[in-house]
Amino acid sequence: RANIQSKKIDKLSDYNTGIGSFDLKASHLVYVKTEVADPFELYSADAVIQNPRRVSSFNYDWVKDKQLSFPEKHEFKNDKGETVEYWAMKPINYEAGKKYPLLLDIDGGPSAMWGPGESSMWHEFQFFCSKGYGVVYCNPRGSGGYGLDFLRANINDWGTGPTSDVLSALDKAVSQEGWADTSKLVVSGGSYAGYLVAWIIGHDHRFKAACSQRGVYDLSTFFGEGNAWRLVPSYFGGYPWETAAKANLNRESPIAYVENITTPYIIFHGENDRRTGFVQGEMLYRSLKVLGRPVEYVRHPGATHEITRSGDNRQRIDQMLRTYEFFERWLNKS
Repeated sequence: RANIQSKKIDKLSDYNTGIGSFDLKASHLVYVKTEVADPFELYSADAVIQNPRRVSSFNYDWVKDKQLSFPEKHEFKNDKGETVEYWAMKPINYEAGKKYPLLLDIDGGPSAMWGPGESSMWHEFQFFCSKGYGVVYCNPRGSGGYGLDFLRANINDWGTGPTSDVLSALDKAVSQEGWADTSKLVVSGGSYAGYLVAWIIGHDHRFKAACSQRGVYDLSTFFGEGNAWRLVPSYFGGYPWETAAKANLNRESPIAYVENITTPYIIFHGENDRRTGFVQGEMLYRSLKVLGRPVEYVRHPGATHEITRSGDNRQRIDQMLRTYEFFERWLNKS
């Protein structure tokens, strides 16, 4: 709530919930709230979100009988002195002294911001925790919500800097939590995070398997394929035909390091994805096939960039199950 005269801002909701939408009439507020314990329900309250009353049961009755994993928040200073927040989630049925596989899940954007009130990853986080995985996620440099300097800290640096942040979060979670099996690490991400997964496995070989969805892998062709093409001049200082920008785009493109990728890799794209362009996925897949690397590619018919978020439910389920099967196959390969 902002007071226009005094310019004073009051925080009415907490940092562990997300408010998806709301409407206010006089002193009566109606809003959609999502949180780990109860995703996406309609609430009624007064104008300052006091005396809330849940008025829907889209998920409440179903979730109340389920075992859930709740994220534990941590933070660290990166190499630029910036504070990076990250969260660790234990597997369901966690037992002290046992070791578990660990999934590093990365956010996209690159200006997205994840947290306990994040709107799209509840099902994926909980699915993997229910299957005996731990989950770690963070908001690396370039994420929104932490001020302009943090948001712009990945200018001309989509790969190395953000990789340092997400791998530092992983390392700290492994060290602090003590339950992660470092021989069973996997990594996943979509859109920009699909890019970062490809970048990471082109430079680091700790993961037993990797998954990218709807990613960008060649920044020069992305300029012509995706409707998010303005990211190219905004982040890399120009256009693909300009000398300085051309060098930046080549250096920052995961496809330039494809020969270094040996991690088993599953790649997803929607055939009607206009945000990143499905040829991005096909080019990376074909390159890895020619190189004889362990790779699989899934192109979902009619799917858009929303394939793992608000797309067709059957395709979302298919994507999760295929990813889980792929991870299990390579984690348990002798």
